[in-house]
Amino acid sequence: MGHRAALGLLFAISAVVCGSTSSASSHTTAGGGHLVGTWRFVARVVRLEDGTAVQDPGLGKTPVGYLIYDSSGHMAAQLMRPDRPMAIDCGTSGPAPRENSQSVNGYDAYFGSYTIDDTSHTVTHHLEGALAAADVGKNLVREFRVSCAKLIIIVRTNSPKEKQIQTLIWERVR
Repeated sequence: MGHRAALGLLFAISAVVCGSTSSASSHTTAGGGHLVGTWRFVARVVRLEDGTAVQDPGLGKTPVGYLIYDSSGHMAAQLMRPDRPMAIDCGTSGPAPRENSQSVNGYDAYFGSYTIDDTSHTVTHHLEGALAAADVGKNLVREFRVSCAKLIIIVRTNSPKEKQIQTLIWERVR
């Protein structure tokens, strides 16, 4: 009996430490407590539907950036290609699929509000402002999961050329 109580206590502590949440509602505006905070970009894998790895020409192989969610339902995202050219070229990386934003000169940034659908494990970024004017007003739906101090976001794009699956890994900033 003491062994079971100790295991139960250990499980409860690990659930709290790892930010485990239960979903009480199927659609939440600002109740995404598990997302609230600042996240630092760690890694990204971009693949075609057939599994072939590809590189994003706009942000490069190893972009850096931050993603911020606040408790009132607002968010901001910034990503940068570390080796971007010093000369400013205000051209975009090419037309972005409607499910994604555009980078300009190796930089992508936007802000707005967000909603969470706990049933489908998605967060939707409602863009109020963006570096690329064409992105303003977009609603970008991302699959997500939080595990301890890691946030994994999956972006599925349907560009006319090829369908991509981007897996972005973020770590919580402490």
